[in-house]
Amino acid sequence: MIYLKRATMKTFYNSFFTAIFSLISLSFSYSQEDMYKSQLETVYLQNAKEVIYKNTFSQYNNDLIALNEIKFKKEIKNLKGKNSLLFFDSNKEKIVLEKASYLKIIRKAANRSKNKDSFEAFLRNNLPQLSNQLSQDNNLEELYFISRKNTFNGKIDALPSVL
Repeated sequence: MIYLKRATMKTFYNSFFTAIFSLISLSFSYSQEDMYKSQLETVYLQNAKEVIYKNTFSQYNNDLIALNEIKFKKEIKNLKGKNSLLFFDSNKEKIVLEKASYLKIIRKAANRSKNKDSFEAFLRNNLPQLSNQLSQDNNLEELYFISRKNTFNGKIDALPSVL
C-alpha cells in the first residue's frame, strides 16, 4: 500500500513539474514574441502580374486557325505516335500538355457548346491553369467557329432545316 502511494505521488509530482515548466516556457515565448512585434514593419502584398516566358498554346491555336479546317481525327492520329508537347511557362505556373490531348479538349468543347462563351467556359473548366490566358486570347472565337465546323453537332447544325 505504501509503495502504491509513493508511485502515485511520484507520478503526481512529475506531472505537476512538467505542467509548471510548460507554463513558464509558454509565457516566456509569448513575451519574446511581444518584444519583437514592435520591431516588425507592415508588409503590403501586391497582386503581381504574371510574366509569361513561353506560351505555345496560343501559337498552336493560331496554327489551327491558319489551317481553316481542322480534321480532328486525322490530326489526333498523326500526333499519337509523336511526342508533341505544348508548353506554358510563366513566373507563376508551368504547364505541359500533349497536342493530341489538347485537340481532344478543343473538339469536346466545340461539340458541346453553342457559342463562343460556352466554348471558352468549357476550356476554362478543363484547363483551369490556363484560365487567365484563355480570357486574354483574342482568337478563341475564330478557333471556336473553325473547330465547330468539323464536329458532329456542328455538322448537324449546318444541315438545312426540313421544317
